[in-house]
Amino acid sequence: MDQKALYAFRGWIAFVAFMDLGNAVRSYIEKRSYLGEITGLLSEDALLPRVLGVYSILKAVALIHCTLFIHYKPVVSLGEFALLITILLHFSEVFYFQSIAPTFHVVFQSILNGITLMGLVFLPKRLLEPTPVIEDENTELLKQANVFKRRRNKKAT
Repeated sequence: MDQKALYAFRGWIAFVAFMDLGNAVRSYIEKRSYLGEITGLLSEDALLPRVLGVYSILKAVALIHCTLFIHYKPVVSLGEFALLITILLHFSEVFYFQSIAPTFHVVFQSILNGITLMGLVFLPKRLLEPTPVIEDENTELLKQANVFKRRRNKKAT
């Protein structure tokens, strides 16, 4: 059952990475981004959408690696920090700098990234725990050998 939950969570992380790739494509196709709609600071040559696009690609690559190599702690921490930086970016732009309004895009991405961050913090530790080691391995091996000898003796007669 734990493996199914792990595969489902890996699919969730891949979904979030796909959403970031969509953000990157959207940032390059449209001349404005959801972070620059309110400020009015964008000129003809909009720098903010391209920077957001590059950041979204980097975050998507980090999350894809996190999906593939979820059993490595450094890769999981890389995904955690990418999500945390995105959440901090959204919250600082909305509440501290007040340069954007809390629109659907900002709220949805913050919730999506928050759920994924909580999952990355808690699930891999619980699902990837090593199996408990038997205290006396020699006794266990002798029991298994005796069972094997009994089977051979029954087949021989």
